[in-house]
Order: sequence, then structure tokens, then C-alpha cells
Amino acid sequence: MRAYFRRLFRKSPPAQELPKEENKEPDTRPLKEEILLSEEILGFCREEAAAFQVVPDIHPDDFIFQFVLTNPYFTNPKDAVHYYFNDGNNSARRLSAILTNVLHMGHGPIQLLEFASGYGCVTRHLPGMAPVAHVTACDIHEQATGFIQQTMGIDTVLSHSVPEEVRFPREYDVIFALSFFSHMPRSSWGRWIQTLSRNVAPAGYLIFTTHGQESLKYQPEAVMPPDGFLFKSGSEQKDLASDEYGTTVTLPDWVIPEVYRMTQAPLVCYKKAYWWGHQDLYILKKV
Repeated sequence: MRAYFRRLFRKSPPAQELPKEENKEPDTRPLKEEILLSEEILGFCREEAAAFQVVPDIHPDDFIFQFVLTNPYFTNPKDAVHYYFNDGNNSARRLSAILTNVLHMGHGPIQLLEFASGYGCVTRHLPGMAPVAHVTACDIHEQATGFIQQTMGIDTVLSHSVPEEVRFPREYDVIFALSFFSHMPRSSWGRWIQTLSRNVAPAGYLIFTTHGQESLKYQPEAVMPPDGFLFKSGSEQKDLASDEYGTTVTLPDWVIPEVYRMTQAPLVCYKKAYWWGHQDLYILKKV
């Protein structure tokens, strides 16, 4: 469990809090709605949302919120709620900096698709952090897309378990997939890259992150195959099939040539361990 804290919270929890749980998976069983969304917790959400000037609503099936709230790293729910809102804000701010400082897209209106948005942890912050972007959120959970559209007023697209079956209404100047390819098996990893790349507008960008070399530090039992692609079934998201959504580590020596072979899109940016201190960043340009 210590590895999960290091990976998600970028620091180790106090040793006394984890006396005999080194090899146990974190408990991600859904909380009862009356516990997850108690008046006390909703009050904390309203406080944090007001500070970040975003909507406070939380869906009872938000697995990221559940995972953070039940994580024993936090000694009280107020700190857990702060982490949820603050981390979403940090990711939106980081993406905005990429759009402005790396891709120089900070002046004109752009169409931005956030792929695998979940229930809006990052989504709710994007309009404020990237005002030049018209944001569309996409997720496989119909409850998630409905929730984002109804509570945040953001356009949504429903994803599909089969990459080729997703129907996007348009091409996008930027498609952003945060910590999605860190979960895909070999059978769908490349197909998703191709599907998303096809829906990037000419001269647009596909931005995605992966578990890279730094992530292996938190999986000491993992043995990386010679080709640089490792998949382990199972993840914190328990409502998706473990053989379709697990934990994937891909090294740049595998990612860079494979992505180019599949898309013919040049890599314009690679940054090791750029997100959360362990996920690698890749940016492709559509030609």
C-alpha cells in the first residue's frame, strides 16, 4: 500500500499508520452514499469549490473521490476533500501551461477534448484554467458524462469499450488523455492511440501520459519485458473488466516508435515523470 501513497500523493505516509499493510490493495469498495456525501463532507466540498471557483457537486460513484476519501493517508476527510479539488486544479493548470507555453495556443479559441474524464475531477477546473478552450469531456460511464453536462454545463461525448466504436461529433484541436494509457492492455493501447489521433484536427495535438520508468519504483515486484511494455490486470477502478483496464507501464523506447508507426504523427514533446512525479508526458502533432 505504501507504493500507492507514493504514486498518488508523491510522498510516503507516516510509517506508524501502516503497520502491516505493505502488500494489501487499497480498499476501493464504494461507500454508501450517505457516508460519501454526508452533510459534513458536502460542506467541505462547498468550501473547496468556493476557493477554486468551481462547482462543488460530487457524484456518489466518483471512484477517484471514493479512493481519496477512504485512503488512510488522510487523518480527516477535510484534508482528503482538499486534495481532490487541489489535485484537479493542479492538473488543469498544468495543461493550461502546456497549451500556452509549449504549444503557443493561448490566444485563439480551440476545441479541447478531455478523454477519460471520469466524474470531473479535472474537468470542473478546465474552463477557468484554459479560457481559450471550448471543453468537451468524454468518458465510458454514461452517469459521468450526464453528471458533467448537467452540473458543470460542459459538453460531453460517451466513450465505448471498443475504440473503433466511439463516435466523436467533430475533430479537436487538442485531445488530452491524462492517465488513460497507464491502464490499457496491449490489445487496445495502440487502437486507442489511433482512434484519438484520427479525431485530432490537422495541425492539432494529442497529449497523453503514461506510467514510465519512474513508476517502476513503486512496483518493485514488476518485471519489465525486454520490449518495454508491461501490463498487470486490476486497478482502483473496480467496475471495469480487469483484463481491459489494469496498470500499464510503457517505456519511451517502446512508446515513441510504436506511436509514430501507428499514426505517422511526429513527437513534439516528451517529458519524463512530468505528471505527479512519475507519469511521462507525450505530445504528438497531427500532420
